[in-house]
Amino acid sequence: MQMEMWQTVYGLVVLVRQGTRMKIIFVRHGEPDYSELEERSYTGFGIDLAPLSEKGRQQAQKLSTNPLLLSAEIIISSAVTRALETAFYVACVTGLPLRVEPLLHEWQVYESGTDNFEKARTMFLENKGELLPNSPIQYETATGMKSRFLECMAKYRDYQTVLVVAHRMLMRQFVPDEKIDFCQVIECELEI
Repeated sequence: MQMEMWQTVYGLVVLVRQGTRMKIIFVRHGEPDYSELEERSYTGFGIDLAPLSEKGRQQAQKLSTNPLLLSAEIIISSAVTRALETAFYVACVTGLPLRVEPLLHEWQVYESGTDNFEKARTMFLENKGELLPNSPIQYETATGMKSRFLECMAKYRDYQTVLVVAHRMLMRQFVPDEKIDFCQVIECELEI
């Protein structure tokens, strides 16, 4: 096995090469609308049921006409509603096949509540994606996110170009952009 070094905002990362080079077209989902779920006090993965807002649907419709997306052979989407709804718009316009992958979910914070999520995100960034032993909030590490992404993508090694509709924290593990807007498109190549 070969090793590849990646410089990310979190430091130097070593990825094990599996031998298949794949072009990834990352797309962050459209803007979600959490209002109904917040009114009903949904927390944790329950919040992931939120659909796109009206603005998010407009973003996804505009995204669907991006000619770069036609270079993909397949759409692979997070199972989280906001990503899946975005991928649906793209699939309808492009005619690309759509696969849903539960391992492409949002970054995990193992404590519920918006405050804990924001505190965990700050700690994640300050600690360069690592979880310190004495951390008051438990969360998924950068290494954990990378591992589950690569594990998920291994089944798609037969494709040269894939469109992945996912979430900012997951995307940030592979692309240098610190700010990733809703429905932003970012290309990269990875060894899978």
